[in-house]
Amino acid sequence: MGIFDKLKDVNEMRKQAKQIELLLGQEIITGTSGGDKIKISMDGNQNIKSVEVDASIAGDKSEIARHIRSALEDLFKKQKKMLQSKFGSMMQQ
Repeated sequence: MGIFDKLKDVNEMRKQAKQIELLLGQEIITGTSGGDKIKISMDGNQNIKSVEVDASIAGDKSEIARHIRSALEDLFKKQKKMLQSKFGSMMQQ
């Protein structure tokens, strides 16, 4: 395999990476805490799109922190499932 073949392979990999990035950008995943007190949405490229906080916990820092953790755990679990469904053959568990 010559240097030009390797450059072609690298260029093809870049194109595939860009396609994957575009595909993931279209996926929206939402994680929620218990009772839907906090909802966090992000796209498949891990860009946060929105954070919603229920008014009932708005003044309680410890309650907010607990619900953020719960929502993030849910979000990452759902993201992992989405990635496995889209790219399962490429991912190792």
